[in-house]
Amino acid sequence: MSQSFVPFAEVKRAVTLEAVLDRYGLFAGLTEKGQNLVGACPFCTGQSKRQFQVNREKNAWYCFGCKQGGNVLDFVARKERVGIRAAAFKLDGWFALGLAAEEVAAEKPPAAPSAPAPIPAPPVAAESLPTTNPPLTFTLKTLDHHHASLAALGLEAETIEHFGVGYCTKGFLKGRLAIPIHNGEGELVAYAGLAVEEGQPPHYLFPPKFNPALEVFNLERLSALAETEGPLYLTPEIEGVLKLVDAGALAALGLFDGTLSPEQEEAIAGALTLYESLVLVGEGFPDRTVACLARHISVSWVPAVSLDPLAHPLAPLRQEEA
Repeated sequence: MSQSFVPFAEVKRAVTLEAVLDRYGLFAGLTEKGQNLVGACPFCTGQSKRQFQVNREKNAWYCFGCKQGGNVLDFVARKERVGIRAAAFKLDGWFALGLAAEEVAAEKPPAAPSAPAPIPAPPVAAESLPTTNPPLTFTLKTLDHHHASLAALGLEAETIEHFGVGYCTKGFLKGRLAIPIHNGEGELVAYAGLAVEEGQPPHYLFPPKFNPALEVFNLERLSALAETEGPLYLTPEIEGVLKLVDAGALAALGLFDGTLSPEQEEAIAGALTLYESLVLVGEGFPDRTVACLARHISVSWVPAVSLDPLAHPLAPLRQEEA
């Protein structure tokens, strides 16, 4: 007895995402942005006309709204609601690749390398945080964007305006720098309060009903970048993102305390399809976070926020061998 098979790698090399999009009638709705194609997502209900991006060089796609991405097989599998194997056969037939073949059952193929053992998730607190961060129904309109305390950050006025950072004079975040936090679709979901006085605990203050593990700081702005050449930068906390963007590295994301949740890993892994590598910036990444990210792409590390390679050359990743 024999069964059909088709080599996934050959299918991915033979078929471009542009050809697949054209077959679905979606290519005409995309526009060029640098080396990429952008447009509305064919899967989610997001309204943005630039949240869906196609990296022509990598033959990969990603949506900043539904936080999903991948290659041509992943696209067809999701579009047709089938598995990867079925998607490969569909592509083989649609584009007359002639890659499907008969596999003799007696001739066992080489065993595929076993997947790495899953890394245990950190323990869950007794009182669980919300599973969604709903959009806020208000904005803080009294933030002082010129307060003297902002000078300690060393940021340009354009960067402060870009992020909407300001000193809070009343309410829950009184006496702190309020930093707006958006979800992947660009909706405002919370304000983080950054301490401005030395020794003021905690360093970051979040609203009690906000779950930081569901968001990646600055993710929503990646879809607006004109180019995706070079690395994607990741810092263990959000202040580092402000400093990176101020230094000119617009493709910068931030966690909230260095730890990485499954939701954050999925979002970052999807965004990585548009970049060449990942550079971790800062000292606050636990080993588990580094090990998870290293599974998805080549990872390097710099000890501090700086884009000067002479001052901070890329250091070898200590977990890279894992």
